[in-house]
This record gives sequence, C-alpha cells and structure tokens, in this order.
Amino acid sequence: MFFKRPQHPKPIFGKLEVFARHCYASKISSHKERPPGFSQEKCFRNLLSTIDRSKANLTCFLDTPPYVSHFVDTEEDPVIRFERGSEAASFLYLLEHIASLSLHPDTIIYIVEDDYLHRAGWAEVLLEAFSLPGVDYVTLYDHRDKYFDPSYRKLTSKLFATESCHWRTTPSTTNTFATRFQTLVDDLKIQKRYSLNRTISADHQKFIALQKKGRMLVSSVPGFSTHAEPKFASPCTDWNLYLEEELCNSR
Repeated sequence: MFFKRPQHPKPIFGKLEVFARHCYASKISSHKERPPGFSQEKCFRNLLSTIDRSKANLTCFLDTPPYVSHFVDTEEDPVIRFERGSEAASFLYLLEHIASLSLHPDTIIYIVEDDYLHRAGWAEVLLEAFSLPGVDYVTLYDHRDKYFDPSYRKLTSKLFATESCHWRTTPSTTNTFATRFQTLVDDLKIQKRYSLNRTISADHQKFIALQKKGRMLVSSVPGFSTHAEPKFASPCTDWNLYLEEELCNSR
C-alpha cells in the first residue's frame, strides 16, 4: 500500500527565527549533573556550528548585569541585553519581545535555552515537522525520561514520518521549543501563566494546559537536540562528542 506524503497545512514562511536565551550565572541549573567538559559556552559554539544560516536567523538574549562581559557579545548576531535575574522572569521578557515583533503569522519561532546541544541539520528537520498536519509545537529533544519514568508507563503516542526522521506526540517539553508566530501570540496567556510570580517556569504544567486546549506537541525520534543532563539526554546519540572543541568551534 502506498501513502501520499502529507501536504503542508500552512506554508513555511521565510527563515526560522531562533532566539537563544542566556544568563550570566544560572542558580537554577547549578545542582544538575552535567556531562564531562560541559559549559554553556560550548553549547553556544555548538549552536553556531550547526545552525544553517540559509534557513535560520539568530538573535541572542542575555540576562545579566550590563557591566558583565559574556561570550555571546563576541559574535556578530544581534544581542539583546536585559536584567531580570531569574529563569521565569527572563522567559517572560523574551515572550513579550517576540510577541511585539511584526512577523508573518506563519514564521517559525525557535526558542533555545543555553544548555542545549544540537546535531547538524536540525534547522531543516525542524521545518519538516511543520509539514505535518495538526502540529502546533515542536521539540527536537527526545526526553529520555519518557522511556523509563514510571509516571509515563501508560503513555501512548501517535507516530509520524518526514524525510529525515520519525516524530511522536509527547505531553510536554522544556522552554526550548518551536512554534508558529501566530500560535505563540494566540497562546501567550498560557505561555505567561506558568512563569508569572515564579522563579522557575512550570514548563511541564504549561504544555499539559496547552494540550488540554487542543495543541499538539511532537518530538523528533531520535532527538536532534538534547538538554545537557546525562540522565535525561536524548537516546541513540553520543552527546559527549558534541562537547569536543573541534565540533563546537567548526563553522
């Protein structure tokens, strides 16, 4: 039996708009186990080395005191400095900035935290996900806990396929995700609700609320990115290789 390739539910408009959010010192993640050789700067170098400039624009957001030097300042991409001092407050600032932009409704927005690693080709793969009918949110992070955490024992997923990989529906992800500009604007109240009056955003609860609204979130299988936390890293990839200097610094 032959299946027709799914048609784009909406046209992919222009380039991806990537917003990379950094902070000078994150107390939130100080307790987390990290892979050998980890640093936020290496994650940033990895992002630079894997981003496809023909498909994506990059803007950096830096939550830090104005007098503090930071590695993102050495790059040519736009850097927006501000000072909010907590993960939730900085995420709210980023949301407000994006929502204020004059972007085409179908522009794909990709928000990236500063402790993520990416495989080459991720931009093209991310765009592929939005060719799937009904997809509202996309993550390239295949959460490992979905495979071993007892709370997900009864988790069921729909599977899809695009040119480069499979995709599965998933209930939640972190504050590293992609969506269309209009979807972000339409969901802005929910996006903000789970960061207001908090130090750390309640991202899991937020995506559960979006799911109840009828939004579909999918993740790539295998993951084309990972949160740099070994216990929960995307399976099937040796992410330690992506922290090696030659991979981080290659352009």
